[in-house]
Amino acid sequence: MNASRMITFDMIRELREFANGRNLITSLYLATVPERGDFVERANRMFDDALDRLERFDYTERQKESVRNDIAKLREFVREVLPAEVKSTVPFVVKGIAAFSSTSRNLFRVHYLPRPLRERLVFDYTPYIRPLTLLLDEYKRYLVVVVDHKKARFYEMFMGSIVDAEKLVDINLKARFKSPPVRLKRAYNYLVAEHLMRVVDVIDMLMATRNYDLLIVGEAKPVRGQLQLYLPFRLRQKLAGAFVADPTDPIERILNEARKIEIEVEKAEERKLVEELKRRLAEGELAVAGLRDTLDALMHNQVQTLIVAEGFEAEGVRCPKCGFLGVDEETCPSCGAETYKVRDVVDDAIEEAIEQGVGIEHVIQKELLEGIGSIGALLRFPEMQEAEQ
Repeated sequence: MNASRMITFDMIRELREFANGRNLITSLYLATVPERGDFVERANRMFDDALDRLERFDYTERQKESVRNDIAKLREFVREVLPAEVKSTVPFVVKGIAAFSSTSRNLFRVHYLPRPLRERLVFDYTPYIRPLTLLLDEYKRYLVVVVDHKKARFYEMFMGSIVDAEKLVDINLKARFKSPPVRLKRAYNYLVAEHLMRVVDVIDMLMATRNYDLLIVGEAKPVRGQLQLYLPFRLRQKLAGAFVADPTDPIERILNEARKIEIEVEKAEERKLVEELKRRLAEGELAVAGLRDTLDALMHNQVQTLIVAEGFEAEGVRCPKCGFLGVDEETCPSCGAETYKVRDVVDDAIEEAIEQGVGIEHVIQKELLEGIGSIGALLRFPEMQEAEQ
């Protein structure tokens, strides 16, 4: 089994390569947050339903047997392995999984998620990876650099996980220079400056070639504040923050300090986004708020960015024929069919936004959206009748 708490575009590309048009791949998305109840029971219902659906498809018996084996493996994983993983909080609390299995292709991969995605089980010739792709777009990828007077370590941080990226040791800086005598101070300072400039060169290369969004710097006390002085303007613009650390510190401490900065960045961006939403609402520009108006805009393909308070749920209705989503309409305003109730229309709205290629922002600071219904959207264009006036 291949399990990971970090998702990269390379991993998604590898998943795509398993598709060959002949073998079926089973994709499972499962939420593990307590407020949704026992995830093992929900998963078992999904597995049983999938086995029933499988028999209605015109697949070969060999293909069906592969899917049955996939479901058996996934069922065992959810029952035997996942409960312990959910209890772990390092490097983040697991709030969901995306799992992919194909017995005929020798594939079984599990990705732990920092927030739940819509639950579903799909078997098809290609892995269902669109939700993961959107999740990648939603989170920023950080280059974390920890430096002292002669060493530097480079980490990649994404979605609450951190891994080693590069390591640099300047052998010109001998141990005797740790506390240099006065006569060697100038030489020592020169070598430290040379080392820091080499570190900046590596930062520049990594930021350019690996497409990191932001930079976080950890500096040992003897060089605190010095690395930032050598950063060119284009890198200073990417600097999210700095903290005190040593390259020999445990990776858990590095992650903890870097996450503090990441959380502050996320909060600031959330505030900026919600402020823009409220400004547009106040000035009558391209924005809506509240469940009814947001669903209406989504149904008219007006939404540019859907903004939802983390964990917000609400009952609603759905049309079985055209997929219309609403709050309480008994008949569909689009095709006239009778609607049916859904437990969480917000989840359906997020799925519809995914299908439309709409940007989705989950706001962790729920209080920012409390006064406007916990959901809203920035629009691409106004309603047609408004635009024609």
